[in-house]
Amino acid sequence: MCTLTVVTRNATYLMAMNRDEKIARGTGFPPEIHEFEGVKAIYPSDGDGGTWFATNEYGITLALLNWNDVTPHGTHAKTRSRGRVIPALIDSRSLSDLYAVFDVSNLKGMMPFRLVGVFPSEQEIWEWRWDSKQLGLRTHVWESRHWFSSSLSDDRAESLRGNTCRDALHESDASSAPWLRRLHASHAGGPGPFGLCVHREDVTTLSYSEIMVTPGHVQMGHFRGNPCTMAQIHPIEIERANCLDPAVWGIGSSAI
Repeated sequence: MCTLTVVTRNATYLMAMNRDEKIARGTGFPPEIHEFEGVKAIYPSDGDGGTWFATNEYGITLALLNWNDVTPHGTHAKTRSRGRVIPALIDSRSLSDLYAVFDVSNLKGMMPFRLVGVFPSEQEIWEWRWDSKQLGLRTHVWESRHWFSSSLSDDRAESLRGNTCRDALHESDASSAPWLRRLHASHAGGPGPFGLCVHREDVTTLSYSEIMVTPGHVQMGHFRGNPCTMAQIHPIEIERANCLDPAVWGIGSSAI
């Protein structure tokens, strides 16, 4: 249950994600810098070693959304946490690096999800869809776009929140960082289950995370709580590695 936005530029981009979850799960832990096989990454934690949103020094970002409008296959579809997917892949230095270690056999036992990968060096956006049995793939052109999920209905969330996002494109500062924060805090149509900032009896937007990738730096800002109450956020920043160095292509990564 989330809303994800990417605003593309040339080889740079802005990205934001609302984490919508049961209130009982808690807000998790704020972002920290992690290092895997010599690659630095930044991400918040769900408290069980997993995450829903991460970026690394090569400017690659991965975001995980629950896929609610499909029926899981079999009785053993929920034996492993989906939150483990991103930490196992975020040390990838390129799209080909990540693709080489995306092993379907290691997804068994996970409930359905959509994994969005943003690759600025290749200027490509990939979306993997796991239905608990098979893995599908969609590729998207290097353009700004949104993804939505809701335990009530992914399709309904896409329709209602999508309208809000399209209307927001007419604002004078559209695609800027302040616009992105304002959009993800939106209660268009009134506070409720299908606003971008979710308010339900047992479910809410637990946090807002924002990523900015520039030619020289990668940074993540994070706010724990409903985005509509968001105060100033202070990002964590790391230097962006040379993504075009041929030495990084084809280097392996730890499999899921």
